[in-house]
Amino acid sequence: MQFSIYDVLGLLTGEKAVAIKVIQQKLGVEKSGQIERLQLALDALEKLGLIEKLQGRYKRLEVEDLVAGKLRCTSKGYCFVIPEDPAQEELSVVDSGLRTAWNGDRVLVKALKKATRRRKPEAEVIVVTERANATLVGRLAATEGSLQVIPLDERLGGALELLTEEAAPLSGDDLIVQVAVERYPLGHRPAKSRLLRILGRANEPRIDIDLVCSRYQLVPNWPENLPASEPGLSVAPEKRQDLRKLTIFTLPGRLAQCGVSVVAESKGGWQLGLHVSDLTALIAEEGAIDREAQQRGSTTYLREQVASLWPEQILAQSVLLPGEERPAWSLLAQVDGEGQVYAYRWTASTIRAKGVLETGHWPEAFQAVAQVIAGPLHSLLHSANDPQLFAELLEHLMGQHLAHLHVAAPFLVQTAPDGPNLIDWQRLARARGLVIPENENPEPPTKATFQEWLDAEATQHPILREMLLSTLPAPGYAVAPGEYFSRSGVGVGFAAPLESYADFLTQRILVQIVEEGKNRKAPRSKMTVDLQSSSTHGLIDWPVLPVKHQKAWEESLPTLLVRLQERQRQVKLAQEDLLGFDRIARLVGYTEPLQGLITGVQSYGFFVAIEDPFVEGLVHVSGLKDDWYSYQAREPALIGRRNRKRFAIGDTVRVKVKSIDYYRQQVDLMVLRSETETLEEPISVATPD
Repeated sequence: MQFSIYDVLGLLTGEKAVAIKVIQQKLGVEKSGQIERLQLALDALEKLGLIEKLQGRYKRLEVEDLVAGKLRCTSKGYCFVIPEDPAQEELSVVDSGLRTAWNGDRVLVKALKKATRRRKPEAEVIVVTERANATLVGRLAATEGSLQVIPLDERLGGALELLTEEAAPLSGDDLIVQVAVERYPLGHRPAKSRLLRILGRANEPRIDIDLVCSRYQLVPNWPENLPASEPGLSVAPEKRQDLRKLTIFTLPGRLAQCGVSVVAESKGGWQLGLHVSDLTALIAEEGAIDREAQQRGSTTYLREQVASLWPEQILAQSVLLPGEERPAWSLLAQVDGEGQVYAYRWTASTIRAKGVLETGHWPEAFQAVAQVIAGPLHSLLHSANDPQLFAELLEHLMGQHLAHLHVAAPFLVQTAPDGPNLIDWQRLARARGLVIPENENPEPPTKATFQEWLDAEATQHPILREMLLSTLPAPGYAVAPGEYFSRSGVGVGFAAPLESYADFLTQRILVQIVEEGKNRKAPRSKMTVDLQSSSTHGLIDWPVLPVKHQKAWEESLPTLLVRLQERQRQVKLAQEDLLGFDRIARLVGYTEPLQGLITGVQSYGFFVAIEDPFVEGLVHVSGLKDDWYSYQAREPALIGRRNRKRFAIGDTVRVKVKSIDYYRQQVDLMVLRSETETLEEPISVATPD
């Protein structure tokens, strides 16, 4: 089994020394080569002063000012460490402090300088605990006597040497290849790599999907010869409620997995049913299908290709097709005329969907319920006309219930927007007329403030709106309830089990609650509660799950959720990359003038966001040939020395495309100085036709 320094440190504490045999067993290290590698890792950690050896056993040391986190680098060269402890502040890492760390790596850093009003605290990397880029995609480049691979992701390190035996059959500087990193940079010696496969030449069409799959380790096809299903622990048939008489419409999407039913109550209000496909009977814990799904984490849509979370045979038995009976999890909520949910109960069920809740063609009762629940939910991203509002309510109610049961689960969390992207947006918004107080050390916005920005007239500009939404941090997971910025209250992953492994995990927890949950404090206690009803809220002060299950979740869930969150982030980046390719492809061969908004100014030029397609490009200062422009950092702006012409954040400019590097997703622009000026030369494009 492969292991990392991060895995080793995770097994050691400062309280009790651990024998190396125990470490080997927990890491699954059996072969002699792996044992030698583990001993080298332990020796290195001991030399760094991170662990100590006591009579053949190892113990972790507490080191002052040492922070564990993940390295995040931008394409502009800024690097930050996001601490694992949410209470700790983000740290800046200068180039000289990176050592051999690359973007995405887990690292231990030592704080050097404390934060000031204008700057984040600074730190340097002490050790890389886990590498994030075992493989990468790059462009082949010939040098004297050897070949190098230049990573297409500029956030990674410099060029990698290609091992000599791999270089012989390759020629040309336009090959796009995938390589495995054989040795990371060491001192002044560059990284070395081994060829995995040739993706194609830079001028060949449609290799961008292969590129994205390689970059983010996405595997579209499932392994062959898997069983059709591996029966897992599920709810007993007699405990499953028959809800086939309900009129259920599924939410629109590629997979019908979540449905809604509405029944008007005689005394006013409604019974709102929220239903999700149940997979538990088809997936055995730690079976072949389960292990593969854990690695995939979630479904990834790549144009017509799909890297599915589950194999086709599982999906065929689980999708909520019209007229077909399906096992499900159902939550039946009582909703009053103000949209308040005053009672609810969830249950394993059998349902039959009628059709799809098509946008613009909702039954009257569904429209009425959506209108009233939209207010109490306070969703930033979903309006009363968005069917996903129902899925959001389901996850909120189920999360609220599991929180009251004090059960560990994949709770959804999202921090408030913060950091350089938000500061850049605020600066741009002020330039466009939005009133935002300018503080030297701004606080993250409240949800109400963010909503005001979304609704502001100035923010209705498509570029400003898209850039504001992009400042929202990606949602994550935690074993305990936490803040979810763009929603109200607590939530748990639940509404998309066919596309998210974390949502499927919640179903396994529900099975254990139904089958083995303790509905009383002690065996002799007379008071019992309905563990599946909101009537239990505030009454439970005992462990609901048996000790063995509770302990198993507490030990395994934190690590698994970290992995799933990282995988979810990778999937999001992959889809963003592909969207970027699609947008840039629309500019290839485009000769008409484009309207853009200046979103950032540096000494070397300024960045312009084009509205349609939404692409950001650079106007380099060398292309401003009508004058000599100097950089004013306070504004910031580029100002002509003779003509005093200004290019400042928030200004609207007319530009033309000068060149495009398709696979790096870089666009170089030129400013059009007059209304009649047109493109005088063809666009330089490193891209497919």
